Amino acid sequence: MPERQVRRPLAEQILPALRVVDLEIRDHLAPQTRHILRVDPCLEPRHRGDPDDAPTMALAEFLGPCVIVTQDSVFSRFDFAVSDWIPLAQNLLRLAGLEAGAANALVLIDVAIRMFGAGVQRLAGLAVRNPVLAAAAAAGLLLWGHRRGHLSRGEWRQRLSRVGEAARPPREQGIAAMAEHRAISDSLLVVQPPSYPTVEQLAARYLARCGRSLTPGDLRDALARYGHTVPAAQLKRHMPAHRAFVRATGDVWTVGRPVQGFGDL
Repeated sequence: MPERQVRRPLAEQILPALRVVDLEIRDHLAPQTRHILRVDPCLEPRHRGDPDDAPTMALAEFLGPCVIVTQDSVFSRFDFAVSDWIPLAQNLLRLAGLEAGAANALVLIDVAIRMFGAGVQRLAGLAVRNPVLAAAAAAGLLLWGHRRGHLSRGEWRQRLSRVGEAARPPREQGIAAMAEHRAISDSLLVVQPPSYPTVEQLAARYLARCGRSLTPGDLRDALARYGHTVPAAQLKRHMPAHRAFVRATGDVWTVGRPVQGFGDL
């Protein structure tokens, strides 16, 4: 394929979706990245690193947890990479499908509860406005149910048993989906973040995953929802001091800058 045919879709479609994250020197000295920097010839080859790969490892740790997909053996030696990308892509798609199915189920349950609650609320309102009519209707229903045998203990047990049998297949499917989700998650080799991330790491990970620019106040509120208490003033102080963060008009911040031509690749 001629080079000009490749450059056009690359420049117009692919590059605009990418971002370049510039790191500080201290990010290359993080605990896991230091292993990649070890090139002592006295070390065994399986323990020897490669300084050229330090930026990739530093970025993975800065934005982790994440997966490095590469055939470079230096990452595989330290269990930081997946070399066969086809099963990885299949697992990620299956993982996304399981999570989407769980989200859809939660939405349906929420809608059903809301509709049931609205119906009960409307019936309660009618009963309050017409207490005599409501009492007569309730008494009529109880009498009808008693004559039909619907209020007997055996009838209730039989109905509950039917409900339990009907709910068994969805419950088993949910348990199987949870087990599969856990198995796929455990099978992915990821670069784990440190136990105590820095303010820059917390901010960068959220901004990289949310896909939009945020003010320090919005970012503070978003981090608080995940249990991280970081004042907006602290974010204002730390983000300008790190090259990974880019500020736009209106005091909104994002992580990474747009690709400026093919030289950034």
